[in-house]
Amino acid sequence: MNDSASSISTVPGLLAQRVAASPAAVAYQQEAAPGQWEPITWADFGQRVEQLRRGLAAAGLRPGDRLAQIAPVSLEWELLHHAALALGVVVVGLDAHDLPERIANMVEQADVTAIATAHPPVLARLSDERWARCQLTLQLGAGAQPWPAGAKPMPLSKLEALGTGGDAPRLRAPEPDDMATIIFTSGTTGAPKGIAYKHAQLCLAIDAICDAFPFVGPGSRLLCWLPLSNLFQRIVNLAGMRRGAATYLLGDPRRVMEVVRGVAPAVFIGVPRFYEKLYDGVRERIGALPFWQRRLVDWAWETGRRTSPYRQKREPMPPGLRMAWAVTDRVVLRRVRAVMGDRLQCMVTGSAPTPKHLLEEFHALGWLVLEAYGLSENVLPMAMNQMDDFRFGTVGRPLPGNEIVVTDGEVIKVRGPGLFSGYLGEEDRPPFDADGFYPTGDLGGFDSDDHLRLTGRTSELIKTSTGRRVAPAGVEAELRRVPGIDQVALIGGGRKCLVALCTCALADLDEPAHARLVQALREQVIRLNEYERPGGIALLAHPFSIELGELTPNLKLRRGNIEARYADLIEKLYERVDRCVSAASRELVVI
Repeated sequence: MNDSASSISTVPGLLAQRVAASPAAVAYQQEAAPGQWEPITWADFGQRVEQLRRGLAAAGLRPGDRLAQIAPVSLEWELLHHAALALGVVVVGLDAHDLPERIANMVEQADVTAIATAHPPVLARLSDERWARCQLTLQLGAGAQPWPAGAKPMPLSKLEALGTGGDAPRLRAPEPDDMATIIFTSGTTGAPKGIAYKHAQLCLAIDAICDAFPFVGPGSRLLCWLPLSNLFQRIVNLAGMRRGAATYLLGDPRRVMEVVRGVAPAVFIGVPRFYEKLYDGVRERIGALPFWQRRLVDWAWETGRRTSPYRQKREPMPPGLRMAWAVTDRVVLRRVRAVMGDRLQCMVTGSAPTPKHLLEEFHALGWLVLEAYGLSENVLPMAMNQMDDFRFGTVGRPLPGNEIVVTDGEVIKVRGPGLFSGYLGEEDRPPFDADGFYPTGDLGGFDSDDHLRLTGRTSELIKTSTGRRVAPAGVEAELRRVPGIDQVALIGGGRKCLVALCTCALADLDEPAHARLVQALREQVIRLNEYERPGGIALLAHPFSIELGELTPNLKLRRGNIEARYADLIEKLYERVDRCVSAASRELVVI
């Protein structure tokens, strides 16, 4: 980084620099009512953060204490987050949609002594001993839900008032090597594990995001809608602060498509499921147009598909194609893209593989979706496609600060300053090799231009009884391409063949629609490699959910839980598959 903030290595230092540089600029916008945004300037935000810092100190918190924040995206979340960091308190972001028993486990691991939440019922499994150790409980939001017996929550407004009177204890400001936050792994294959990061490491990640999006600056807008328990979303918000952008805070992620057009963000952060839903929504809108308009959009999109290879490689187009693209993009496709606002430079996806065909379809439409790769165990994003250097089907080149190698077994390993120092409670067993590399458990390799390609995870490889090892993510992505299929979980460890559990996105699956869906699945399965083809598919009436333990809070599959929950159905499916094989029929079984 070339500006003065590059030497600042604490989050409170970055906030102070921003307040001094642009006190009157808008820092955040929060909805007072649907569609009505209320701004707060950096000067006012900084003043309220200082009042809350003093309030936390007056309430007895000290540097090194751990504060759990369990609430939706809100201005309160951001204010308390910055106030805690300014005091030297360690912020532990937890997801309100997680299960109470998992919340209790993470609170114990992190040794939390202060809790702020808008969802008191998630605290139902905390032990009496943990409540006795809590120095402070804070009510965020409206406070309509009851707290567990014995809790004495304080509204944030009272804490802020506490910081306006009297003299707060004189406490030193946090230093770069002080702990700033604790996050947790997703826990797809077991209990979540805690990971601590220092202020200096957060600042490295902030700088990396700023470098990746140099077009974000004063006057830019960002939309924060992913849970702030997600460290990457927090880093993006902090990078927005670093650059002087205004961040719009949306508490209800279900309303993202209602507000994004009006916010008009410069860059949009989403997970693969969002982009799959966005694509389905665009196709649905096009399908509802009058015939002549639908034909016009289809022609324009097909023109985009023909130009996409040239634009990806930055090669000149034939003159006729270049002219057709210029006209169709300006007259037709720009109106389709307006659903995401008129300032969008690019979109970013991560946390799970995004199907390559989806990235290519969006590019044909004129949207650039950049796939990135990160780990809970490394605060620095590992790799990222860039606007001037991207390749669909890869996660881009490694970002500066990461030294990435791939073993002969295709396991990706990383070393660098953003790497964690070990899991909480397991510091005596650091998970690094003799050279200091962390084996990520992800499988992949580099292409000829040093773009990193991911192929699966070692923990998710399915080994059939024939000895074949199958990475499920690619197969699941192909099955999700079938219109009407929402979620897919591939099963088959120790079995002769694979089967898949698929949830259905169709509201009305009558007999003709069911027949069309089955036929589409059969046609899609034939396109897979023979050893990847499921022998049977079970269509589920209800989606996988966080509440039933089938998904992590960031929507990753908990395969073991899914397989246990649907054990009887899976056995029934394999019995049907075996009968078909015995009858010499190789047609896909769908139940």
